[in-house]
Amino acid sequence: MRRIQQLSQHVLPSSAAAPSAPADLPEIKSLARRDRTRRDTTLRQRSQFSPLEWEARCKLAIAYRLSAHYGWDELVFNHITLKVPESDRLPGGPHFLINPFGLRFDEVTASSLLKVDLDGNIVDKGTNQGPLFKQGFVVHSAVHAARPDITCVWHCHHSDTVAVLTTKAGFLPLTQEAISQWGEFSYHPFEGNAVDLDERQRMAQNLGPKNKVLLLENHGPLTAGGSVEEAFFRMYNVTLGCTWQIRAMAAVGGDLSKLRVPSGEYLAGLKRRENQTITKSNDDVDKKSENYNEVEAMWHAARRLMESCHGAESIYC
Repeated sequence: MRRIQQLSQHVLPSSAAAPSAPADLPEIKSLARRDRTRRDTTLRQRSQFSPLEWEARCKLAIAYRLSAHYGWDELVFNHITLKVPESDRLPGGPHFLINPFGLRFDEVTASSLLKVDLDGNIVDKGTNQGPLFKQGFVVHSAVHAARPDITCVWHCHHSDTVAVLTTKAGFLPLTQEAISQWGEFSYHPFEGNAVDLDERQRMAQNLGPKNKVLLLENHGPLTAGGSVEEAFFRMYNVTLGCTWQIRAMAAVGGDLSKLRVPSGEYLAGLKRRENQTITKSNDDVDKKSENYNEVEAMWHAARRLMESCHGAESIYC
């Protein structure tokens, strides 16, 4: 019995043995005042935005939750921007939405998003939970200014993708996910922290007039699209393709000669086949009997996942 009592004192120490809380704890209220995301919060209502802008805000809030879910965030860094529909017609437009600096991606809501113009001026502070982060403005405004056809720009520092972009081999066409973006991406050399406004022109030139993926060397991927759905689809494929590449390179000890890398001629043939009109009767029947959009289907599946994980009421607010 004595042995059991002695043992229990080690496993379940008595309250008298528990260390007392220090008397000089920092003043919690003082710390909270330093946190921009928790002071002077402005409540916003859906009715304060146009229906088109509110829909855009809700989509972008989902996009930020998805980034947190897939590990495409970096605590408070990285950004996704979305052009406000029809804002090109407004004085000082176009305007686009971006996260306030300081919020985690899984804290972003529809009304908390900042609305800014291409010169970095804040048009709407959202719920006043953070300032505009300069690096995010530089990277995203470069694409929005140069490519009016693009409405959404998605940038992250996904670990596997950054690892790939530090190698001279670059992004390889090893899997379906990688091949799906083949011929539609370009590279931009590393210039350090994106604080130089002059870099915007170089980024735009490297992206080019048609590509929708810009791989920032030693930095991370940037995907774009005519919609949030398209930018998400491209980011999903780029990051997953890089994850497969990292695993494949590890499997062969980094020896690229042991990887099955399709030739440029073979890849060109795949693209031609993809773009050709379907002539086989069975394929034609399949296409006629089914009406689907892969990009939208993936987006809606991801949206439902976020609503299930977080609750729609905590996102669309």
